[in-house]
Amino acid sequence: MTTRPLDGPGVHLLNHVEFVYAPGDRALVRAFLEALGLRVLDPQTDPTPPELGPAAGPYLIVYLAEGDDDLIDNVVYASEARPEQWALESALRERIAAEPELQSLCATHQAAYAERPQAMTHVGLAYPSTTEVKAAMARLAEHEALGERLTLSDVYEPGGPGSVDDRVTQAFVHTDLLSVGLLLGGQQFELQVRHDDRRGSRA
Repeated sequence: MTTRPLDGPGVHLLNHVEFVYAPGDRALVRAFLEALGLRVLDPQTDPTPPELGPAAGPYLIVYLAEGDDDLIDNVVYASEARPEQWALESALRERIAAEPELQSLCATHQAAYAERPQAMTHVGLAYPSTTEVKAAMARLAEHEALGERLTLSDVYEPGGPGSVDDRVTQAFVHTDLLSVGLLLGGQQFELQVRHDDRRGSRA
């Protein structure tokens, strides 16, 4: 179980993030999250602890720490986009497809994730070592079913090409499989290793 370090005023903890995915993409989303190295529990197909209850059915439950079973802190949830969101997204896609100017704006925005990933919106995941980041990126690159649903960056190591901060190793993956907002814009993840003296990472 995750221990909350909330032992003083003004101390906060990011306890969970909830993503949505498109109808039909549940299995691919699980494959993506597992390729990142996360443990995924699907109450629709996997044995589940009794405390989950039937309300957990729609969700993929994603544990960030190996061996953790905390359902409240340091956890990620993913479920199918609600009909209201999917109706909005479908209408927006139709409008974009019909208007060349909007197509161009969307393409420019999408390209910025590949050109300047550190400057674009993202969710950051901490890894214990650069080796594990490279392994996760390799799994994503080699996963045929994910294919065109991902855009992968290089791995930016301190002092190397593309690095913007010598305190961290960074890699980025952008996908349209899931998002904390509209799926139309996709979601970027940062895979990060911290090297400064506040985190004892491995090479």
